[in-house]
Amino acid sequence: MHVTAREPEPAPVAAPGIGTRRRATRGNDGMAMRVLLLDPAGGSLARCAGTDGIPATVETVLVTPLEAGAVVLVHAGVALLRLDAEWVP
Repeated sequence: MHVTAREPEPAPVAAPGIGTRRRATRGNDGMAMRVLLLDPAGGSLARCAGTDGIPATVETVLVTPLEAGAVVLVHAGVALLRLDAEWVP
């Protein structure tokens, strides 16, 4: 059996104002979050906030294109689908 060493993963690159820190949801629950700021460099990260008002960095590659004010369902730091605004409490 031949085992090779894995290359270390490159460090995430932060866009100005977006950051790289992600917030995980508890258990299997998703959280509705509103997009506050999109990556100005055109990347797939966005700054979002839930109903608690706490901002988090979210990966949005699965639900693009987005605009500020859109509402997405987020689980483990990834936006899984876009929600209608009336779904949010």
